[in-house]
Amino acid sequence: MRLTEIGEFGLIDRITRIVNGSKPDIVVGIGDDAAVVRSDLRKLKVLTTDVMVEGIHFNLAYTPFESLGWKALATTISDVAAMGGIPLYGLVSLALPVSWNVENVELLYKGLKRCGDVYQCTLVGGDTVQSQGMCFISVAVMGEIEEGSVVRRNGAKEKDLICVTGELGGATVGFEVLESGQGKDNFPDSVSRFLEPKVRLQESQQLVKEMHVSSMIDISDGLSSEITHLCQQSDCGCIIWEDQIPVSKEAIFWSRGHEKAISAYALKSGEEYELLFTVARTEFEKWRNSTKNKKNVLNITVIGEITRKEEGICSMKGGKKKQLVPDGWDHFHK
Repeated sequence: MRLTEIGEFGLIDRITRIVNGSKPDIVVGIGDDAAVVRSDLRKLKVLTTDVMVEGIHFNLAYTPFESLGWKALATTISDVAAMGGIPLYGLVSLALPVSWNVENVELLYKGLKRCGDVYQCTLVGGDTVQSQGMCFISVAVMGEIEEGSVVRRNGAKEKDLICVTGELGGATVGFEVLESGQGKDNFPDSVSRFLEPKVRLQESQQLVKEMHVSSMIDISDGLSSEITHLCQQSDCGCIIWEDQIPVSKEAIFWSRGHEKAISAYALKSGEEYELLFTVARTEFEKWRNSTKNKKNVLNITVIGEITRKEEGICSMKGGKKKQLVPDGWDHFHK
C-alpha cells in the first residue's frame, strides 16, 4: 500500500497501533501536539537525540526496515547509558521518501517498538514528513539519572584504569560483510551487531553503582576516537595496551582472511556501542574482590591507564610505544 493512499493521519493511526503503550506517568501520548509526562523532581532528566541519514548511516540494499528501526532507537538509548541514566521516553521524527510504502513504515516502527520494549523506553510521539530524496530518521530520548550518579567524559584521573565492556571489531566486520554481499551466514554475530546493536544499559547501571566509574563514553566512532575525546575533556593522557583489547573471534577470522591488521578492527571499529570507561584502581580492586564467587559477572577488560597530559595519548604494542591517532568515524573529516 502506498503512503498516498492513507495520508498522514492514516499513517499516524497505524503507527499508534504499533507503538502505543501505557505507563501511569504518561499523561498524553501519541496523537496530540506534544507528549506530556509526569516528572519526578527527585531525579535528574537526561535528554539526547540522534540522526540517521540514508546513504550515510544505513543502506537499504541490505538493511531490513525492522532492523533499521531497532538501530535508530538503540543508538540513542546508548547515549543515555553512557551517562549512567535510564531511558524513559522516545520521540521519532521521519522524513520518508515517496518510494516507501506503508508496510515499510510499519516494519520500521515494529523495530522501534521491539527495541523500546527491551530497554523499557516508550515511544510517545514525533513527526512524519515527506522527503523528495533520502530517508532521515531523528530519535530523541528522555531518561533520568539519580542525583549524584551522572557520569561524564571529563572525570578521568591520573592512574585510573581504562576498561571496556564486551568485545570490539564485530560491527565493522558486519558492515564489510554486508557491503561485500558475501559470507553473511559465516559471520552471524558481526552482522547482528551491526544491524541491531545491543545497548549496555544494565552494565552501565552496575558500573555506576558497584564500581563508581570516574568517566564513561560509548564506542560509536571507534576506540581510538573515543579515548581521545575522553582524555581531551579530562585534560589527561593515556596509554592503551593494544594486545589487551578484546577483539571478537569473527573479527580475527575476517581480518586474517582479508590480510588486514587486527588493530584496525580493535582501534577503529565504530558502531560497537560498548562502554569505554575509567575507574580508580582501588575501586576496581574492591569490585573484583567482591565478585570472585559470583556468577554472571560483568564482561570487562582492562586495556590501559590514564597518564599525565604531558605524556600524550599513546598506545603500546609489543613493547613499542607510539602516539595514538584518532581514526574512527568523523562526519566532517575526509
